[in-house]
Amino acid sequence: MQYRPEIDGLRALAVLPVIFFHAGVDWLSGGYVGVDIFFVISGFLITTIIYSELSEKRFSILKFYERRARRILPALFLVLIVSTVVAIFTMLPYKLVTYGQALVGTVLFISNIVLWKQSGYFATEAEMNPLLHTWSLGVEEQYYLFFPLGLMLIWWMKRQWVITFLVIAGVASLLLSEWASSNMPNANFYLLPTRVWELLVGGLLSIVLIKGNQPGKKTAETISLAGLFSIAISIFLYDSQTPFPSFYALLPVLGSAAIIYAATPDTLTGKLLSTRPLVLIGLISYSAYLWHQPLFAFARIIEPGDEPGLSTMIALAFLSLMLAFLTWKYVEQPFRNKKKYNRNWVFGASFIGSVLFVLLGAGILGSKGLLGLYSEPERKIVGKTIVEYGNYVEAEYNKLTGKEISEDDRALIIVGDSFSQDFYNIVRESKVFSGYEISTHYVPARCQIFYGIPFSEVASNINESDREMCKKRILSKEDVENFKKADVIVFALRWEAWSASLMGQTMESMGLTTSDNVIIVGSKQFEKSRAKLLAHFREYGPDKKRLVDEKEIEINNILKEELDGYGFVDIISGYCAGGCPLFAEDGSPISYDGRHLTKEGAVAIGDFVFSVQPLVRFKF
Repeated sequence: MQYRPEIDGLRALAVLPVIFFHAGVDWLSGGYVGVDIFFVISGFLITTIIYSELSEKRFSILKFYERRARRILPALFLVLIVSTVVAIFTMLPYKLVTYGQALVGTVLFISNIVLWKQSGYFATEAEMNPLLHTWSLGVEEQYYLFFPLGLMLIWWMKRQWVITFLVIAGVASLLLSEWASSNMPNANFYLLPTRVWELLVGGLLSIVLIKGNQPGKKTAETISLAGLFSIAISIFLYDSQTPFPSFYALLPVLGSAAIIYAATPDTLTGKLLSTRPLVLIGLISYSAYLWHQPLFAFARIIEPGDEPGLSTMIALAFLSLMLAFLTWKYVEQPFRNKKKYNRNWVFGASFIGSVLFVLLGAGILGSKGLLGLYSEPERKIVGKTIVEYGNYVEAEYNKLTGKEISEDDRALIIVGDSFSQDFYNIVRESKVFSGYEISTHYVPARCQIFYGIPFSEVASNINESDREMCKKRILSKEDVENFKKADVIVFALRWEAWSASLMGQTMESMGLTTSDNVIIVGSKQFEKSRAKLLAHFREYGPDKKRLVDEKEIEINNILKEELDGYGFVDIISGYCAGGCPLFAEDGSPISYDGRHLTKEGAVAIGDFVFSVQPLVRFKF
């Protein structure tokens, strides 16, 4: 295959936005689409190699995997060695367990599946995972595993079916991605079935070019510029709220395909992408991608609870490029030398290295993140993973979601977001409402609780990408009528100022008077960083408190004013007067992420809320 410097330039156009997006450069809000550009390039190059060699009857699956091993593993193994050493010395046990899982997943090329399992609302510290970015390697390697075998099979059955098969598979994957972007967003982001169409676009393009279907000079100029413009739009206008991947991904994917198809050396786009700085960055782009996330993650870990300044992150971004150059020159390039390292050596070293990393990851998991290095009281703070805590918060609540309320029995319904899940756990741990049938109704925090107000009047307060979802999830007349069947209604939410200011109108629109057993639970706030929790515990013991932020106090005051006469659970002014306690009596943290309660936290908060109005009457 003839070398095309403009494709290396396109690699630079992919990796730079990714790196600086992760560094926190706001105006590159869609920089994450660089990964999708990489997928198109990979699909194009891999299919070009396989299709050409199949046509010439010289394709070898063993040779194919040898090339992949030489290309991917040396730099990856180096980054894993450095990252693991730093992780052991800087990460708390619960994070080190997550790292160990990702380490095993990375070398087995299933890290996208591991990260999908770790993802979700309660996995809020994903950006502090040094191996978060390896999900894309998992997607690519799974593609490399199945695609050559599938293409060989189709070729053997009927060569003419290849394009038809790729088109059908690509369209099916794209449609699945669009559906999953709303219905299964985490799986949609991480898993191969909803990403494979991006690689197949590159694959189809390679066959088009192999067959000699190339545009004329004027057409090529127009198409390549349109491709560059499409990528620029997605980089600068998309953001973290854009459903992705979905039909939105067509812009960077087709833009990348347009550049590969038409950006010849004679075009303005081709000349731009072939400039030496961009080509050099393209050559080192794989190593740059590998290095940037560990650097950013460890910077965040070393400064717990405080995001490093933008200048620090940009400096680390440039450091990742420097490390990438050294890795490309002294690791990537030498291991591609077939005379120095033959096939047997490559496969042997790959196998031994992979086994050692799996054993290392298993050792981290078996030791629970080296938990034995901490004292017994400290283990209560640093032992459990976020996912374990998250499962406690939501598991039992979810079993009661949508449970029908009977007017024949005493009933309690709890309405709200994850804070309502916390309240259910408070009820459960406190063993109150024991004679009540309990039902739950979940409202995403992104949507908030309001009723009787036209959606158009509040839509501007909701992220644009969430509006369609929230429009479907807002409380309906049927929901409210169902709530009224219950003897006690509890609303618990991580309140926003705008929804708090509408609660009086919401109560009135629902027809819930102050004489009803209607209870609204205010917000709560604790220490977000467990590293800081550990430091507080070591310095002050279990008596340390944290002052509540002014913003939360203001929202709490709005709620109290709006809900005058209703039952209001004032955690901030009551339990957190003088500062919110951070630890239970046994030293266990009240909250593991600054918001959601541990089991011990649910017990401690329950002791308070069921000893004061309006809930004390339900205790006996």
